[in-house]
Amino acid sequence: MSKRKIVFLGATGSVSLTGGFRIIAGYADRLQSRGYDVAIVAPGGAPRKPKTFLRKVRGWLRGVFSKPPKSALVDRPFLKNPDVRIDIVPGKNALSPEDIPQADVLIATWWETAEWAHAAGARAAKCHLVQDHEVFPYLPQDRVRAAYRLPLRKIVVSQWLQQEMRSAYGVDDAVLIENAIDADWIEAARRRRDGPPTAGFLYSPAARKNCALAVAACEVLKKRMPDLRAVAFGGHAPPSSFKMPSWIEFSHAPDQAAIRDIYSRCGVWLFTSDEEGFGLPILEAMARGTPVVATPAGAAPQLVTPENGALAENRAEAVADAAQRILDLPDA
Repeated sequence: MSKRKIVFLGATGSVSLTGGFRIIAGYADRLQSRGYDVAIVAPGGAPRKPKTFLRKVRGWLRGVFSKPPKSALVDRPFLKNPDVRIDIVPGKNALSPEDIPQADVLIATWWETAEWAHAAGARAAKCHLVQDHEVFPYLPQDRVRAAYRLPLRKIVVSQWLQQEMRSAYGVDDAVLIENAIDADWIEAARRRRDGPPTAGFLYSPAARKNCALAVAACEVLKKRMPDLRAVAFGGHAPPSSFKMPSWIEFSHAPDQAAIRDIYSRCGVWLFTSDEEGFGLPILEAMARGTPVVATPAGAAPQLVTPENGALAENRAEAVADAAQRILDLPDA
């Protein structure tokens, strides 16, 4: 008897060092290990035309610079099982039905891939793994909303997304499967809080992540606690226009072992998104024994409690107040 085939559809540039692909890779690994034949298929991207000066000016006027740059592509990010196939279709920004292999289950992972899955015909059971509400300013919002209304079974990663599917799109049967992290990767261990008070956060160029709020909260804390240290990391270095104080130690694209160390160095982790599908750094920080101060975005209301951190309003003073209360606690 042949193995049942499961195909994940990724968008252009999706096979990268991002939290969203980490989740896809985790599912692919485990499904392959359970005896399924698993593949991840994505377009490789069409060659880009050189931008003329006029196109650059028009792009700036449209405000497209608010769109976060893509993370650097790597061959097999986060994947452990060598039997999981990654098929990159070259020279295209979209997959046609002919590009999608025969499968028993087809899983879309982004609004655009939901369109491709729907167009692929009725040869497979079809799901849409919804990791965020992707109605972003730089996308064709009518098409994105229409993609959520397609007849694909919805799997969502947070209660917020489940409610969004219900209220905005009339989807009452979206299945909630919360994200998890790989315990082997995080190497969870009990630890002491050593050295000066330290706060940390993940830097992203996406405006909705509101990293400026994390910086502002650190500046408030620094005035109250002069010995405060702050650390941050991210896949993109902050541009000169982003006001990152020189005393905040930034690590650009650190490896996984270094990321674990950054979490462990902190007495508190700041999660300051305005809007988020889930918020994987919350779990990563907690797994390293680091309390989290979070704004009420994504899965934070489900995950953050007085026993492991604090929820705070989207204000620098509120985030700093909550972080200071944690930093002032005795080590026990």
